[in-house]
Amino acid sequence: MSKRTLILIALGAFLLPFLVGGALMLAFPGWRPFGDPVFTEEIPAKRPPRLDRRLLEQHAGKPIGETIATLRAAREAALAKDPSSAPIPRTPALLAMLPDAPLPFPADAPPLDEAGLKAFVTTMKAGSEAGPSTPEERWQFNLALAALGVKPEDIPEAIRLQTRPAPESDTYPVQLLPGKNDLTGPLALGDFDGMEGAEIVAAGGTALYKTGEGSTLVGLDGLSGQEPGDGLYPGDFDGDGDLDLYVSRRHGLPDSLLRNDGTGAFTDETIALGLLAFRDTTAAAWVDYDQDGRLDLLVGSLDQPLELYHQTSAGTFQAIAWDLGLWVPRGITHLAATDLNEDGHPDFFLARDSGKNRLLLSQPAAAWSDWRFVTVEGPFGFPGDAPVSAVLFFDIDNDARPELLLASAKSSPESGSLRLFQFGGAEGGTDITEAAGLMRGEPVLSLAAADLDLDGYDDLLLGTPALSLDRVYANQGGLGFRPVTIAARGGYLDETLAWLSCDLEGNGTADLFSIRADGRVRWLEATGSTEPWLRLALPGQREGTRIVLSTRDRDWVARTITRRLGPEPVLTLGLAGATSIERLEVLPPTGTEPLKTVEGLAPNQLHVITLPQAPLPRAVVPVEAPAETAAAGEN
Repeated sequence: MSKRTLILIALGAFLLPFLVGGALMLAFPGWRPFGDPVFTEEIPAKRPPRLDRRLLEQHAGKPIGETIATLRAAREAALAKDPSSAPIPRTPALLAMLPDAPLPFPADAPPLDEAGLKAFVTTMKAGSEAGPSTPEERWQFNLALAALGVKPEDIPEAIRLQTRPAPESDTYPVQLLPGKNDLTGPLALGDFDGMEGAEIVAAGGTALYKTGEGSTLVGLDGLSGQEPGDGLYPGDFDGDGDLDLYVSRRHGLPDSLLRNDGTGAFTDETIALGLLAFRDTTAAAWVDYDQDGRLDLLVGSLDQPLELYHQTSAGTFQAIAWDLGLWVPRGITHLAATDLNEDGHPDFFLARDSGKNRLLLSQPAAAWSDWRFVTVEGPFGFPGDAPVSAVLFFDIDNDARPELLLASAKSSPESGSLRLFQFGGAEGGTDITEAAGLMRGEPVLSLAAADLDLDGYDDLLLGTPALSLDRVYANQGGLGFRPVTIAARGGYLDETLAWLSCDLEGNGTADLFSIRADGRVRWLEATGSTEPWLRLALPGQREGTRIVLSTRDRDWVARTITRRLGPEPVLTLGLAGATSIERLEVLPPTGTEPLKTVEGLAPNQLHVITLPQAPLPRAVVPVEAPAETAAAGEN
């Protein structure tokens, strides 16, 4: 045998494994002989391995605080070594110079940096004889001049833009008045001490506050020493009547589950309860997917598959998404949960960075392993697969059936930045955006709903990019929306990344918190409405419980108001001129038999309604998954 032949045989033997391996990788995309598998949209036939198993082994036995601190220090060192990999600040420098006030700027709101504004204007004038040329430059130039008190008529008509818009309504009663605070986000609002009233968790889960007289903040120390996170998700997972806290983190840092002992003191029990994971978490939601009376946890991330953690009777958590056919391989940016089809079980909307969003309906079964989530087909996105920037389920017309509102930060005047879907019997949802008066071309970063004027219908708040006006839309009795941004003094120019709403002081008015790109928080109170209101607390009642009010106004006109409980058993309802509340009915999430009926409630105060805990739908409560399911997910 020749030397050449021997060389070819040896070369072929060397290349053969690579050729076979390549063919197998093409035939089976999820198979990887070296490194981690690459998951596809098709659910794996076998339980997928955990992508973070090496980190789990590396940090086994360490306290979670030590693990987070170690990984955070490593990330900061990597960024210091390669600054190009750090996020690039997007906020224009002009924003920090303008008055800290809504547009049009009030006369008593001085600019934060008058000298900087004058230099900014001088630089723009010197740029060319015609002055600022692009639409963005012209807008910034006009904002700077408005902040310096220059009258519009003194600006050349060729570059003049409207910086003093007139109010859209002379009769809209509500104005969003700012309050002073030193809060930083992310935030969470709710009852963290088991007593009446709400508290504020701030600084990513490291600070806790109660409100004192005059909306002052009183610091508590229950969260001191905790590691900050990028998202906060309160939920009473242990059922003791106060909110616990799930803290999500980005860039591979593990999330935390903080148990509240009832006094506002929190303990990290992530490892003990089986929730330790290393991923780029972007969204989470507390849901009781199987209605067994214990909250489960849905977690989405950019780099790992969607996970559903089932809470066992022992209070630990099992990873069961794959077992239930709930499979999204990666790329989740936002998620939201609600009972969309009124069967008493939560349904999910998942927004993805690819634009291939998913709406999933629960399909209950008697055996836990037969439970499934069915994809609803529909155009739940934007042209060109533009990513969704915010998701909101809310009931626009008080029929106890929520609508789905999507926003996009990448939009055009033609495609719009909002999509509103109604699901009253239409399998895939009906797009009612235009009919509802929500056709907007400007980008939208965040969404919130709150009854600002106490007419019984939720209004809308839109957060926008820097130097664009945040927007306020008034709900027109469930028939659509009209803009009231200027009338409500809500046209701030912040880069508003998130909104939160709560009746923090229990006085019937909505407190609004906007979290800006730099982490600062703006606190606004919706003042001016003279409509009556009612605050209800229903301790022990689960999410989805229906509240039906029968009221009459001064002209003896009857009206019915229907609402559902959210994650907390507390509601503030605007009564829209009602002078008497004839009857209150509390109904389970499904069914028509009231759990309790109360007559003759007085408005403008808190009423605590006590009743036995709503019965669970026993016919569809799954048998608890065997313990080996959780163990298998860690292999």
